Amino acid sequence: MSRTHPKALVTYASCAIGLLYADRLARRGYDVVMLANGADRPAALARILQAETDAAVEIITPNLCTDRGLDDVEASFARGTGFDVVVNNLGLPPGKALAEASAPDLDRLIGTNVRAYTRISAAAARSMALRRHGAIINVASAVGIAPETATGVYCASKAFLIALARTMQHELGHHGVYVQLVLTAAIRTDVWPFAGCEAELLPGMMSAADVVDAALVGFDRREPLTIPSLAKASQWARYEHARKTLLDDLVNGELAPRYRRLV
Repeated sequence: MSRTHPKALVTYASCAIGLLYADRLARRGYDVVMLANGADRPAALARILQAETDAAVEIITPNLCTDRGLDDVEASFARGTGFDVVVNNLGLPPGKALAEASAPDLDRLIGTNVRAYTRISAAAARSMALRRHGAIINVASAVGIAPETATGVYCASKAFLIALARTMQHELGHHGVYVQLVLTAAIRTDVWPFAGCEAELLPGMMSAADVVDAALVGFDRREPLTIPSLAKASQWARYEHARKTLLDDLVNGELAPRYRRLV
């Protein structure tokens, strides 16, 4: 019998945001593949979903720091009819300051936050563009526009993800593929996000459930950008206007007067 449910891939599905996306999409009627770096929490969620929904749930735990692990994930895009939705939520937390980080630490963070994230995004883009169908949700962090707020290469990796998502929007829109960029702020993500375990109350921290539920509202509206914590959307519009105005002023053949040598 052929599959009748749409299919979603959720990366980093052992963290709160990934678990919640898997939960919400399964309850929306999707079969879900959970890509995780540990199977315990995804397995617990899978048991809940199998009891409460008719979604098929698969858990895979590839080593994304290796070519073989990434090759295996990329190959999954060619099996069956492909994924209808990909939630790219990969990301390691901030590490040490740049001068204090070891080469292996830097390689691991960049390998996950940039290399693996990009290869999965590219695989999704190729598959969906070929079918002229699909949606990619790229979850990034607002620290990507605030490099002074975290250590090492973490903010730089998040800035890369923001640029990557916007490039994907530009390249894939005419192929019928929707790309949503979700910018998160401070979130409680280190706790089990379901009933029976209350999150620690910290000032200025949004719950992971609120972030995912708001992001899915933006997804339903086909927003190119969703920032769950931004109350005034006009602030981003002003930011974009200032950015584009700056770009207009940058592109010219004239040397700025302050750099001209006095004769």
